Amino acid sequence: MRVRGLHAQNQPVSGAMAGQRIALNISGDAEKTDISRGDWLLSEKPLQPVERVIVELQALQPLQQWQPLHIHHSARHVTGRVSLLEGHLAELVLDAPLWLADNDRLVLRDISARTTLAGARAVLLHAPRRGKRQPAFLSWLGELTEAADDQQVLEAHLARGAVLLNEFSWARQLTAQGLQNLLAKPGYLQAGNALLSPEVATRWQQKLLDALARYHQQHDDQPGPGRERLRRMALPAEDEGLVLSLIEKMRGEGLLMSRHGWLHLPGHEPGFSAAQRAVWDKVDALFGDEPWWVRDLAKATGEEEQAMRQLLRSAAQQGLVTAILKDRYYRNDRLQAFADLIRDLDQTQGAANAADFRDRLGVGRKLAIQILEYFDKIGFTRRRGNDHLLRDKALFAKA
Repeated sequence: MRVRGLHAQNQPVSGAMAGQRIALNISGDAEKTDISRGDWLLSEKPLQPVERVIVELQALQPLQQWQPLHIHHSARHVTGRVSLLEGHLAELVLDAPLWLADNDRLVLRDISARTTLAGARAVLLHAPRRGKRQPAFLSWLGELTEAADDQQVLEAHLARGAVLLNEFSWARQLTAQGLQNLLAKPGYLQAGNALLSPEVATRWQQKLLDALARYHQQHDDQPGPGRERLRRMALPAEDEGLVLSLIEKMRGEGLLMSRHGWLHLPGHEPGFSAAQRAVWDKVDALFGDEPWWVRDLAKATGEEEQAMRQLLRSAAQQGLVTAILKDRYYRNDRLQAFADLIRDLDQTQGAANAADFRDRLGVGRKLAIQILEYFDKIGFTRRRGNDHLLRDKALFAKA
């Protein structure tokens, strides 16, 4: 649809503003029966309508918990219920969704539609289903209610975590330039549609560092996790693009180190003792293209099995070998070749599967599946049905 012309007071006009009664000359596919009282005419497709909204009340009469109401917004009217929170704050649960923006005014009337009970101002669109009465959340709502302008509202939202810019822009009814003006403040971390404040970024950084330290303690047979795996361990519910951008920022600042895509803490530099070096020289000569079990290497070199297990764990931390499953090791250049094959299959076929991978390697199906499952576990690929899709391209990246 498009608007061919505007009329106000029976005169053609080039523009109109809030409070004016206007007529629109619309052309397009819409029929008169498709248009209802209270519909919006927008230049861009909006986000999802609101079914739960937190409001600031201006009550004329006392309201009861979960009281049924008529709710009027502009020219639209729906029914719903009110859930009282604290002070003048309440949640409206709507029986039919409304298109709302921050600071929109609503009128609340009793269910018989005879008495006006309160006015309301929209404070938070899409209210959470749980935790609304937690003291910390109520305190934050109070700060949000007192925010005087778009910048203060943005800062309030950023204090809780990442902000999706398309949702914020809609809620505040910002133009593209207006949004860019808000983002000009230094220190923000932006990745695509998501924004993070420096304070929350610092908290996320600590979670990433703590998760990586635990990983080094619990997985002493691996050099470290990849970016995707670290993200899922430390911040699984947060915006993926933001977390990966933060990891790259930490790498640039030296808070994290990377070796062939494997992340580790700066002080995590494993090495062999003199005795282990002598044994490793014998083991290294035995490693070819095929994997070795710990027990077989111990038998071939005449070493104790537990000592061999510790040696291979140390070698794995240094990026020399990799355990595709417990006690079964490949030389790392073989894993690199397997990863290159995964990339090739992903580029030519869109994904790798066990049959194609087995045929290209010339190994048994069981071993091919073990290798593919290892790649899934570390986050290099992810499984979808019988396919294994490339996930973390930074892993096994050639320098």
